Amino acid sequence: MDLIKGISALIADFVEQQDDWNSSSSTPISIIKTDNNSSLPYTLDVFERVDDTSLRLHLHSEENLQNVAQAVLAKNGGDDYLNSDGPFHTVIDSKGFSVLCDVSEVSFDQFSENFEGIVGRLEQMLNGAVKQAIELVSADESGAATGDTESASEDSQVPRDDATESAPTDTDISQVEAVSPKEAIIQFLKRKEWKFRDNSERQSIELGMNLDKYSDHDGKSLLLININYGNDDLVRFQTPMMYKFDFAKTPYSLIASVIAWYQFEYKFLSMSLDPSDGELKISIDIPLAKGALHHTQVERIVGFMIQFTEETFDELFDDLLHAPEDAQKRIDGKISDYQQNIEAKKWVRQFETDLVGLSEEKRSQLQRALEALKGSEGSGDEQGSSASEGKGNSSESSPLEGI
Repeated sequence: MDLIKGISALIADFVEQQDDWNSSSSTPISIIKTDNNSSLPYTLDVFERVDDTSLRLHLHSEENLQNVAQAVLAKNGGDDYLNSDGPFHTVIDSKGFSVLCDVSEVSFDQFSENFEGIVGRLEQMLNGAVKQAIELVSADESGAATGDTESASEDSQVPRDDATESAPTDTDISQVEAVSPKEAIIQFLKRKEWKFRDNSERQSIELGMNLDKYSDHDGKSLLLININYGNDDLVRFQTPMMYKFDFAKTPYSLIASVIAWYQFEYKFLSMSLDPSDGELKISIDIPLAKGALHHTQVERIVGFMIQFTEETFDELFDDLLHAPEDAQKRIDGKISDYQQNIEAKKWVRQFETDLVGLSEEKRSQLQRALEALKGSEGSGDEQGSSASEGKGNSSESSPLEGI
């Protein structure tokens, strides 16, 4: 598939559904998030390198922050700064700050399903990178200014180079001023007018909401979400006692298979099952890395947890609780469909590779053979169900249907 077109289509669909993003360019596609309370003017686009294609969120338009980026490079021996965590990358170069998420054909379906959440994670990463860089540069400047002041005479002025003079002050960077996690969480909840309880002893905000589809092991539709803000390194969103399974009715291995499937689908989601009492809960962590937490990040995570709970209840968890045999069939089908899809993609890629070295005559012969196969399949269908039963549904014939 054409990854650039695929990612561009996702960006175009995303901007239509967002109030705080605007289109900047259509060819190639680029959208911009303008100053919205404490957010920076980000640009979201597609970035193609030699070996990969990425969704990129970058900040190159702020002159002051470009100077901060250059100061970081100076501390790094003049080299660009790069930090990677799986498919996610943070880059600081002479132009400014960028964060990227690599995309491949194999991962595209999962990428598209989680697009909004990935954009939210990129925003958090970019906020954190900018904040850390500012703190690093400001600390160096403060130390240098103190040393110069002590050595300078009363009549002389402290010399300042261009980078120091144009580096952002606290006033200049008010849009990236840190908001405590607790304040960001409460901002979101007050905007939603949701009732909540601040458990100061546990350093956790606790809220509950009645959902339409979801019901727990006791048949209650109340979903509890705890947001723990007491850790300096991260904020943890967690659903305590989301479900409680009876292992005598629902096998542990079946629940583990479902957990593994959803962990595979949603890489940022953590699911845990207590083997002693069958309690299942999900959690999502937002690394702070000394960065600010914005109430929109809280909104995205809480919104995802609600959506995930509603959709997966219908999809698998209702059956896990009440009809384990049906749940087993469903999860087996999902895994089988995925395996067949991967095998089909491998077959097609190998087929395309094999075609490269063929002459035009050989290509034509192969094309005629494929057309003949399609024709025979069509006539076989017309002959009735007995022919189709004899032919079967083997995996060897499946890829041909997609050529």
